[in-house]
Amino acid sequence: MENKLDLKFCTLIYSDEDNNIDSEKNMLIKAYNFNKEFIKIDIPKFCIQFVYSRDKFNELWGSKTKDFVSAFAKNNKIVIFAYGVFDKETRWKRKEFQKTLIHEINHLFYKELRDDEYDPLWLSEGLATFIQHDKKKLSYKNKFKITGKILKQKPEEINIKSYQVFTMFVEYLIFNFGKDKILELIKELKKGKKLEQVLRNIYKMSFDELIKNGNKYHKIT
Repeated sequence: MENKLDLKFCTLIYSDEDNNIDSEKNMLIKAYNFNKEFIKIDIPKFCIQFVYSRDKFNELWGSKTKDFVSAFAKNNKIVIFAYGVFDKETRWKRKEFQKTLIHEINHLFYKELRDDEYDPLWLSEGLATFIQHDKKKLSYKNKFKITGKILKQKPEEINIKSYQVFTMFVEYLIFNFGKDKILELIKELKKGKKLEQVLRNIYKMSFDELIKNGNKYHKIT
């Protein structure tokens, strides 16, 4: 049986058989506050639903999903595997549950800042992944080269490698130019301005020049 819990900033839908609900609720609150501290805006109240099987997840997604897909945000709703089954229904360990919460909630903050858009994908996904990793530079086991082709991938093309490249590029922009500039970038895109021109205005470089310097930053030739 489904229960609903009003947390003021969101409505949580969960099973009455979920024995981890208290810790899940606390992780959810922390994930929300973590994002709000970084972006510093208010977002509309949203819904988050915990699911307990891949079949239910696929039903809500709308098609069959792979095991690396553990959550998604659509409109003002987040669907995520509950903590108790997170390591059983996905390829990820339970410790990734809160990071995934942070990632998906970040999409809602991005969408609000960007005016109901997730584009460009490298920015929305790269920023969400950067935030979920505690806003720190990662030590990548394998550093993939940042390319325009990967950064311009469509939703159906992206994979785990894509997420790493997106995050590497966002890391470079934030650690070299500061957090405020990337938030300015999102706000300028909201005004309908072209990405290339906004990048030149904010970073004083073209997209290709930023990609080249991003690889230098990560010591990739």
